[in-house]
Amino acid sequence: MNRTASVKKPARWADAVPAREAQFETKRRALVREAARAFGRRGFHNTSLEEIAEALGVTKPALYRYVRTKHEILYEAKTIAFDAGAEARKAAFAASEDPLERLRLYIVNYIDLVTSELGSYAVLAEPVTSLPPEYADPIRARMREADRALRDMVQAAMDAGSIAPGDPKLVVAFFMGAINHIARWYTPDGPLTGREIGETFAGFVLNGLRGAGRAAET
Repeated sequence: MNRTASVKKPARWADAVPAREAQFETKRRALVREAARAFGRRGFHNTSLEEIAEALGVTKPALYRYVRTKHEILYEAKTIAFDAGAEARKAAFAASEDPLERLRLYIVNYIDLVTSELGSYAVLAEPVTSLPPEYADPIRARMREADRALRDMVQAAMDAGSIAPGDPKLVVAFFMGAINHIARWYTPDGPLTGREIGETFAGFVLNGLRGAGRAAET
């Protein structure tokens, strides 16, 4: 019986460690979301950490437990967006084998996820050049990774004959430019949900790409 008790104690302690880490990360992610909204209201360069702490109803020392600089918050907000993109791609591939439908689902899911995660996410419009190299370099790597994945999705749709042949780089620049611009005007209390916007944008993009294909045939 003593041996059984001695085995269980480390197991309970080990289980508590990830729980504490998960709780910290949950609080940190919530802080990043609220800070991103504060940046959206006043602008990244016009908002201080003191103002963020005040908006969150915490002291500056308490804020420092989770983030040290504004740049870290911007980095984390952009990371949330790239994570949302990766999740949207994964969901699209799991839901359909049709390349064009995968592209549609990606657009819908990405817009839905990023608006629900960050709410008013105007901070994402802040260029990566606002970040110091230790934050900018990994974000640029994520940008290249996402761009390659989207180009592959577009190329697959071209190979399947769903859209006209062309340069996948330009196609991605076309629809991601429109999607990224949502950050400049979207608000959670607006008339449309993120998913409704995603469905509408996906329709615009697919209709435009199909239209380009028909125009190329004439």
